[in-house]
Amino acid sequence: MAIKDPTKDEMVAFLETIDASADAFDIEEAIYWFAHHYHGGQSSNLYSVLSTSDYHPGPLCRGPEDTFLYRELEDEYGA
Repeated sequence: MAIKDPTKDEMVAFLETIDASADAFDIEEAIYWFAHHYHGGQSSNLYSVLSTSDYHPGPLCRGPEDTFLYRELEDEYGA
């Protein structure tokens, strides 16, 4: 299955329907790591999301701490 190339706004709107009480930081973190793992290069929406994100993981961080929202993105966008 091919990975879809959603915009940040699409992913935020989707995650807000999944968990209306989700913290903005948790949403940003999930979107960042999804974009990091699945972008299709510099011309993709996901690369744009990654390169303009306000989330900046530490040097030892390898993925989201809470994987619920991240997995929801994978389920919705085809990972």
